[in-house]
Amino acid sequence: PKDAPVESAADSDAAPAALTGAELAGRWASGGCEAYDDGQGGKSYLTRDFTLTADTWTLDLGIFGDEACSYALFTVEITGPYTLGGLSQIVPGATEGDFAFGTIVWTAKDQGLADTFTGAGCGANAWEVDVPQDVSATGCIGVAHPIAECPTDHDVVALSDGQLFFGERITNMCELSGRPKALGPFGLDPR
Repeated sequence: PKDAPVESAADSDAAPAALTGAELAGRWASGGCEAYDDGQGGKSYLTRDFTLTADTWTLDLGIFGDEACSYALFTVEITGPYTLGGLSQIVPGATEGDFAFGTIVWTAKDQGLADTFTGAGCGANAWEVDVPQDVSATGCIGVAHPIAECPTDHDVVALSDGQLFFGERITNMCELSGRPKALGPFGLDPR
């Protein structure tokens, strides 16, 4: 983000305070199609829609084949509990958060990807378009890890200019050492 995250304290002269679950509670969604480098010289296109309570999270993630996010490839629903810690010592204005995985459910929207998921051993059954499958135990194509191997994403969160930011997803966030060192480029708008 252009501006540094704002403190959650009402008095701007007060020392910065870590965010609370109550401050995050609500629905937060992408303002449009988000483009990320895919690590292979191309782009991944997605939309994010989070529903947070004071201690649980749900992410509805859409992955698309085009920059307009009009051709859906697959969707992901992740649910679980989360806890917030103290202020990040690395990311100014951000709060450390641990987002545990309860369930990870994918739904193929494209037959080619359904076939890829079947071939990769994602889930318990052969894949069909628009039929959700729980991949919590198996993971899928290296994007979702089995929960037994990666029970928690170690992240950072910040509120800035009315938007919610999560950390930049360029490391193995399953490990404490993988906690992001910067905020991601796209904020989420309250809904």
